[in-house]
Amino acid sequence: MTSLSRLAELHVRQFVSQQKRQDELSQQDHLAEQRRAAKRSQEANRWRQAAINSAGPLCLLDAVGQAEESWVELFEQAPRCELPESKVSSRWTSSTLKPQWA
Repeated sequence: MTSLSRLAELHVRQFVSQQKRQDELSQQDHLAEQRRAAKRSQEANRWRQAAINSAGPLCLLDAVGQAEESWVELFEQAPRCELPESKVSSRWTSSTLKPQWA
């Protein structure tokens, strides 16, 4: 019969072995996801280039429009940053800048 310490040691070794296997599987999954993302990016770039090439005489405008759309999407997803109120007082107040109607 095995002693309690030997049994505990076997459980610890089994747990460590399972953790290593889980880490290996996780790393393989991560690498596979990176490869899939790179492949999707390459396919999108090839499609974009083919679309630009087949656009005819207006291909430059099409390319600029696609680039602009990419920038707009990037800025739409960018985090917002609120600036703090300025503590410096000036002679221009918000009431003097508003148009006054007669």
